[in-house]
Amino acid sequence: MRRLIALFAAIVCGLTSLMAQERIELWEGVEMPNSKGIFVADSIANQRVYKVGRPAIYRVSPSPENNRGIAVVICPGGGYQRYAWEVAGWDIARWLADKGITGFILTARLPNSPDVIDPATVGVQDLQRALQVIRARSAEWGIAKEKIGVEGSSAGGHLAASAGVERMLLYAGEDAISRERHTPDFMVLVSPVITLREGLTHRGSREMLCGKNPTEAQIQRYSVDEQVTEKAPPTLLFHAHNDRAVPCENSIRMYEALRKKGVMASLHIFPEGGHSISLEEQPAGTELWKELTERWIDLLFQ
Repeated sequence: MRRLIALFAAIVCGLTSLMAQERIELWEGVEMPNSKGIFVADSIANQRVYKVGRPAIYRVSPSPENNRGIAVVICPGGGYQRYAWEVAGWDIARWLADKGITGFILTARLPNSPDVIDPATVGVQDLQRALQVIRARSAEWGIAKEKIGVEGSSAGGHLAASAGVERMLLYAGEDAISRERHTPDFMVLVSPVITLREGLTHRGSREMLCGKNPTEAQIQRYSVDEQVTEKAPPTLLFHAHNDRAVPCENSIRMYEALRKKGVMASLHIFPEGGHSISLEEQPAGTELWKELTERWIDLLFQ
């Protein structure tokens, strides 16, 4: 009997969890910008997303009694070639929901999609739209419009940070959603790609965005630290000293740029962790990034 009760409870919990999840297409009902009109089928395999035809956000909400009215758009990493959907997406969304924060996992179009016209801007367009969609439906989901941030890992950190410094709306639509604010209220960046400068950047990400031989204008335009203004949102940065894929100088440059503009920012560089800070299995100490994030958000909205 006890086993049956436990099984029933597990089923109920599972159904409750499923009811808190929802897929929302970003460009439903409007013509998708930056598109050649080529059909691309979504491709998901081995807990990774390899192709995105219809960009979307996946909502993972806390229980109503635990909801704090805060939301985070999660941008998984993958070198702008794919998304580490499970470990840098769903795992983070479930953790946030457990802390009373609604997580939205973003599957933006990838720069290498055959349908995309401008690879360098397509991700930011989709992320801006995601922020607008969430604000448009904020009352429905119990979210405060001024408490919507972004979180990004690796190349996802570059995408999240790009949306944080890009003041111009890259899609000038006429629907009601397009009238909502398109910038995040805060940023959490984990092992982020920030600069496209040689010797410091992640070459694969730079090539996906700007090709094998980017111009100086492209490097400057898409190096996030070189685009920071005083209007950038409060930012929390994490990196590992021994990260060989994306050197910690990326986060250092971002922190220094924010500090020079008078933007509230916090930087944590762990001695170990490599390029895997956001994963479940980590060297001792790096797991603190989640606790530090929780406390930082508490201070932000106290």
